[in-house]
Amino acid sequence: MTSKWTGVAMLLAGVAVYLAVSPLGAEFYKYIDKSGRTVYVDEIWKIPAEYQNQLGRYAEKFDHLPADQKAQAAESDLERQRALELEHQRQTEVQLRELREREDLERQRHAESDRQDKLKILETRVTIANNQILVPVSFSNGGLEAATQLILDTGATHTVIYRSFASQLNILSLSKGQSKVASGLSVFSEVGKVDSMKVGPILARDFSVIIMSFEGPPTAYSGLLGMDFLSRVEYALDYENQVIRWKLRGN
Repeated sequence: MTSKWTGVAMLLAGVAVYLAVSPLGAEFYKYIDKSGRTVYVDEIWKIPAEYQNQLGRYAEKFDHLPADQKAQAAESDLERQRALELEHQRQTEVQLRELREREDLERQRHAESDRQDKLKILETRVTIANNQILVPVSFSNGGLEAATQLILDTGATHTVIYRSFASQLNILSLSKGQSKVASGLSVFSEVGKVDSMKVGPILARDFSVIIMSFEGPPTAYSGLLGMDFLSRVEYALDYENQVIRWKLRGN
């Protein structure tokens, strides 16, 4: 807003200066140069030295004219002054309009930039390969922090992390039991809890996880992001751009 009022003030100041210097009711000086041209000036110092001896001073601009020409010349000059003032006013209005248009465009650019920034905050880049969606997830527990990728699995009732990753967070076992895996087999598992789990812009506090061992070659992920988290949030998958767009509750 400061730039807007500064621009307006400069334009209005220009109008004030223009009116202030308009030759209305000022003294004028007359001399004739070597070419025979009659010259009028508003300051005596503007008359060259060689013409000082023919100095003529007039209280009004057309005092040197005969009475019958003076009124006509004054009217013509007034019309010219009015035309100049109208043109100057028109130019000022054009400049003000252009200034407002530039400021409106700038506001629109800022608003769009803010909108895009907010959208990016609600986006999480994922890796989609071999029919698996790998989501970056960070955990915090007892002052320890660790980040990994979990497979987004709408078929998993609970969020699962593999024991090798869970050991980085010193997660305490709350209970032990059996969990059924995708193959239908039951495997030994433990229930633990982390202080927080963060997925994109969403932070889940005191979040329970299933801890189980993983047998097989090393993978790029450390477990499954299950429905105990996914059912609580709204999201949309953009497969082409490989991002998840989250919708926060209340937005």
